[in-house]
Amino acid sequence: MSDPEKDRDCHPENGRDHRSGKGHDHHSDKGENRHPGKARPPTWRTRLEKKVQLLPRRPGVYLLKDGSGNVLYIGKAKQLPARVRSYFRGTVSDARLQLLREQIRDLDYVVTVTEAEALVLEANLIKAHSPYFNIELKDDKKYPFFKINIAHAFPRLVMTRRVVADGSRYFGPYTRVKGLRQLLRSLRRLFPLRSCTDRRLKQGGRECLKYSIALCPAPCTGKADAERYRQTVEQLVAFLEGRDREVARVWQRQMRELAGEMRFEESARLRDDIERLSQLRERQRMTDFERPDLDAIALIARGNRAVASVLSHQGGKVIGTWRVEIGGARNAEASEIIATVLSEHYQAREVIPPLVLCNVHPRDRGILEHWLGERAGHRVRLHCPQRGRHMQLLQAASENAALALEECELLEQGKRMRLASSAYLIQEALGLPHAPSRIEGFDISNIQGRQAVGSLVVFSNGQPLKSAYRRFRIRQVEGSDDVAMMAEILQRRARRLHDRGEPTPDLMLIDGGKGQVNRAAEVLRQEHLEAIAIVGLAKQQEELFLPGASEPVRLPASSPGLQLLQRVRDEAHRFAVSYHRKLRSRPLRKGPLEEIRGLGRKKLQALLAHFGDLGTMAGASEVQLGEVPGIGPKLAREIRTALQGIRPDAGGSREA
Repeated sequence: MSDPEKDRDCHPENGRDHRSGKGHDHHSDKGENRHPGKARPPTWRTRLEKKVQLLPRRPGVYLLKDGSGNVLYIGKAKQLPARVRSYFRGTVSDARLQLLREQIRDLDYVVTVTEAEALVLEANLIKAHSPYFNIELKDDKKYPFFKINIAHAFPRLVMTRRVVADGSRYFGPYTRVKGLRQLLRSLRRLFPLRSCTDRRLKQGGRECLKYSIALCPAPCTGKADAERYRQTVEQLVAFLEGRDREVARVWQRQMRELAGEMRFEESARLRDDIERLSQLRERQRMTDFERPDLDAIALIARGNRAVASVLSHQGGKVIGTWRVEIGGARNAEASEIIATVLSEHYQAREVIPPLVLCNVHPRDRGILEHWLGERAGHRVRLHCPQRGRHMQLLQAASENAALALEECELLEQGKRMRLASSAYLIQEALGLPHAPSRIEGFDISNIQGRQAVGSLVVFSNGQPLKSAYRRFRIRQVEGSDDVAMMAEILQRRARRLHDRGEPTPDLMLIDGGKGQVNRAAEVLRQEHLEAIAIVGLAKQQEELFLPGASEPVRLPASSPGLQLLQRVRDEAHRFAVSYHRKLRSRPLRKGPLEEIRGLGRKKLQALLAHFGDLGTMAGASEVQLGEVPGIGPKLAREIRTALQGIRPDAGGSREA
């Protein structure tokens, strides 16, 4: 909680500089404005109304929050006050907006210079926060691209699935990996460039086999002509950009020149390359008529789910397809959904065509066109055709979107049936009053009682709910007592359920057998939470133990119910171990040992695994330090000297 006196300088009511500043100015009201003469602080409604009054008349992005500070909705505005006030005025018939209005308790905002800048910022914040009331976008996969590092003296053509801003040229994406690999082999025959790594290029030495079969000009040994190599790169880029006819015309001219110079073998080889180039071009072609570069984006929505299909056309060919799945689309307008799809999709695209066809008129069309034009470096037009050739392209995209939506619905239906089956099997096996939809899993991780931690993971409807995960530092238990440690974190979890009103789980799962589950049930009774079902899952035989039961419950290994509980158990174990490793390595990342020459990460990890923490390590002798694999007498002496200032009982990185 911040001090109101310290926050006064950055509060918008204390000066106009904040309200008229330029760039990205993030405002967050972290302190309550307490007025003299008032015994009680203002209510949430009073504070919220005050914040709305203080909103600057600037374009920007607003974040609506609930009472716990969770972001409910993120939106952009041409003028923040007018847009935000609309959420609190008049009556609404939209159930989605009504539900949002009932939950709003706070707001933050970020001002921007232009509306287009607000558009980009909104998309970034939505991706970072994933608010409940915003549309959810999920890219279906990472498609491969061709990459050419044109800044290199001797670039090479490679296939990659990562597109980064490193100055290279990327072409794609391509949806058929097998066909892409065949295309790569053909291109390397037509445009002979090096395929070796930069490291191999620097090593030099003898030419490889590819030089002997005319698939590489051997820049590693200096035999490649830099100018001719650059021309080959330019021709390859032209082909990948869809200008393959230009490449064919250049080769035909060179073929005639070679024939005129009586160099018939070279002329015949170039003739064969032109023929292969023609065949390659025909294999890529999906349509026969010519058209300008454009994208066709079709949106199909049904119920709470929608799918957008993107077909990218370049030089008369479909060079890429994307599918974007949209969740939380119920009661959202199609214009809002397509605008969100456009802003999100083109943030990840390097090349933006001058024309984008849509089957729905997007909201804020002018702002979107301005932002797309700035990003593309040329004018971009959003168009919704009603007839003609462009309409045919949209119909093709619509068919793809409809098929994709049907596929998503069928997959979701099958998924719900499997999850429901798992939950009902667990209910039947454990004798629960109802099928568990929210399961919490707990686990402990330590090394002989040192650096002991606990984990809590939550599965909702069979899926991990990572926002509800929690980590615990064991504070009250000394030594290696996993049962007592589990009891401590369950007690702390129970108190959190009481104090903070968090959702109560239908089932608690702990990693352990009869003793652990009986002790855990006793803790829940002490905290008056005996209504929560609890079960232990032992690793050796994968048996389920219920409190007070003399015999375990055994389910077949193929049971979906057992497999769901195993997923929860394994995820709790992974989360606990990752936290424990983080704490173990913390004193070694920045500590007295990091300056010792010859003491690298592996040796540091070996020391920590042997001694547990820096405190125990500081109490060891040079002989004991030298017993660790990789630590010789000289290194042991340097480690002993570096740890002289640490007390043997310091315990390493244990926190208060």
